[in-house]
This record gives sequence, structure tokens and C-alpha cells, in this order.
Amino acid sequence: MNFENLKNYLDNITTKYHVPGADCIVYKEHEMVFRHQVGMSDLESGKKISHDDLYLIYSMTKMITCTAALQLLEKGVYLLDDPISMYLPEFEKMKISNDEFDTTEGAKIITGSTIGAGSQKNESGYAQNSITVRDLFTMGAGLDYDLFASYIKEAVKRGETSTLELVRAMSEMTLGFEPGTRYRYSLCHDVLGGLIEVWSGMKLGDYMEENIFNPLGMKDTFFDVPKDEERLSRLAARYVYEDDKGFVRQPLDCVYNLSPDYQSGGAGLCSCPYDYALFTDALANGGVGKNGNRILSKYAIDLMRTNQLNPQQYMDFQEVKKGYTYGLGVRVHHDKQTSSSISPYGEFGWDGAAGSFALVDPENKLSLVYFQHCHSWVMNTQKELRNVLYSCID
Repeated sequence: MNFENLKNYLDNITTKYHVPGADCIVYKEHEMVFRHQVGMSDLESGKKISHDDLYLIYSMTKMITCTAALQLLEKGVYLLDDPISMYLPEFEKMKISNDEFDTTEGAKIITGSTIGAGSQKNESGYAQNSITVRDLFTMGAGLDYDLFASYIKEAVKRGETSTLELVRAMSEMTLGFEPGTRYRYSLCHDVLGGLIEVWSGMKLGDYMEENIFNPLGMKDTFFDVPKDEERLSRLAARYVYEDDKGFVRQPLDCVYNLSPDYQSGGAGLCSCPYDYALFTDALANGGVGKNGNRILSKYAIDLMRTNQLNPQQYMDFQEVKKGYTYGLGVRVHHDKQTSSSISPYGEFGWDGAAGSFALVDPENKLSLVYFQHCHSWVMNTQKELRNVLYSCID
């Protein structure tokens, strides 16, 4: 293996894509074979990227939440096609919009098919299909991503600020389509986090700590912004790049954690590249971490990276990530003709709002973690990183 191409790519990324700083780690067969840091973690103070910098990882949280939920599937706690109302009765009768649903401006509808029924009128005002656990994993529940909805604000005013209380409040949401018919990125994994609390009898963060973080040796992964001064001093400054202003510093908060008591299964974790690399390395090696501890079976990981979308949902997803399909909470490489990726089929992962990105390749027992803390990122970074990585692998 020769990682000169990857090093050179990262050395140029700060100017090519207006990234203040970045950290990239590659593992293969439990060995860290590459790590390279470029740029600054704090532009104003001139502080360089450090090996133990912390980042808000936003939607990179989702892979961990889905792994936690799959652990409970392995224990026989639930089945994927269980209605979530079995565990959260508030979701039994869901309102549904009569407006035409369109996941993006460019979304296409499969005409003459009941699969696309999410776009058909519903005179009753209530969904005919129940939301299933599978629908939460696959963003097929019909939920939206409105963090400032009135029902959330009203719940907070009533003092209902815990994860489960706010997830229950989300049952007041009006669905955009019949569950199981379309794909829309949404608060599905937040609701899945609430289910993990119901199933386990533990707070989401406590469950993750006991069953994922501690077993893998992830000592710097937790919900929300650090509370102690030592960790807070390691939190990289967060930026947005604007063409007319350059880098604009952002507050160090996580809007997705809806209250001090809320733990967002969709976007609430803070972590460091080394910790997250331990997690992706385990997924690349049949669920076993480099320390020998298992967090998930090979068979559950295979299920995680199996296509879960119907034809209409797959068409919806192509507006998000061409050449990839969606498994149980992860993108999965599916079509090289449209992906422009040289990675093997079955390579999977996800990314975060501030530009972080994870790749897992079980066939080659290979994983890559890329962290940055700048929101004005472009998808090309992910595509290029993938291809450059595989140019370095024998």
C-alpha cells in the first residue's frame, strides 16, 4: 500500500474546497495504515489540527444509532416489520398530508404503480399504513426534519424535554406520504433512538456507552457539546464558508439536540476521528473491534448493507446519492455506472452536516474516516476521497 496519492489529495483540500482543516484515518484489518491532518482547527487563533480534536459529527451519529438498534434485533427484542406503535402507542394513528409529495425538485414518480402511492390523495386525513421499525431505518416513514415544529416547541414549554418525551411529541407530525412508499431524509433515526430507550430501558447515550463505546475503547464519543473544560478546549471551531465573506465562525452548539436532556439518535453525537475509526474498523471486520470485542455479528452487518428500498424509494434516493442504494441506515454501493466510484459493490457508510464522512468495506476489511468542521462542503469530496483511497490499496 502506498498512500502518497491520498496524502497529496488531502494537502490540497483546504484550498480546493475551502476547508479550514481535516483529519483522515484509514484502517485495514485492525491496523491503522494511514493518518494525515491538514490545516487549522481554529483559524482565528492559528491553532493547527490536532490528533485529539473533537467534532460535532451530526448525521454520522446515524450509523451508531442503527448499529445499536441492530444489536437489539439480534437479541430478539423486536422484528423489522413490527409497527412502532407496539412500543410507542402515540404513533398508532398518524395524520397524513393530502399535498403531492416530491422528495426533491428532480424526483421522478413511477406512474401507474401502487409503489408510488405516497403521492396519491388520502381523503381520510390519516395514514392507512402503519410505520414499521424498518421504515425508521430506511427513512420511509413519511416524517420530516422540522426541528422547530410547533409540537416540539410546545412539548419543551410543558417541560417534556427528555429523549422519549420529545420523540413521543413527534407523533403529532403530519406525514408527507404513506409509510413504506417513498424515501425522505427525516427524523426517523431520532425516533429509532427513542425506541432503543424503550427496548433497553436505558437512556440512549448510556446504552451506546455500555454496548458500543466502552467495548471498542471509544473514550471521546458522547452526546452534545462537551461540558468539561478539558474536552471543550479540544472542540474544533466550526465554520461555514461563504463566497463573499470567506470562513464565518459558527456557535459551538448542536441544534439537533432539542433540549439539554434530549439525545438525538440522528445527529447528536460529538466524537473524534480516532474513536469513530475504531467503530468503522469493527464494522469492516465482521463486527469485531481491534481489541477483540464484538459489537455486532457479520450477519447483521450484511443485513445492514442490503438494499431495503422499493423501486420508487430507490428512484427517490438517486436524487441524493447516485449509484448507491440505502440499507438499514447506510448508503450502499450498488451501480458503478452511475456512482463514478471505483469502490467494490457493498461498500457502505454515511456522512455528516459539517462534512465528515465514513466508508466501510467488509470485503477488504478496510475503512476510512474523514473529519472536518465546515458546513459548506460539497459531495465531490466524498466521491474523490473514495477513488483516491482505492488507488492506494494493493
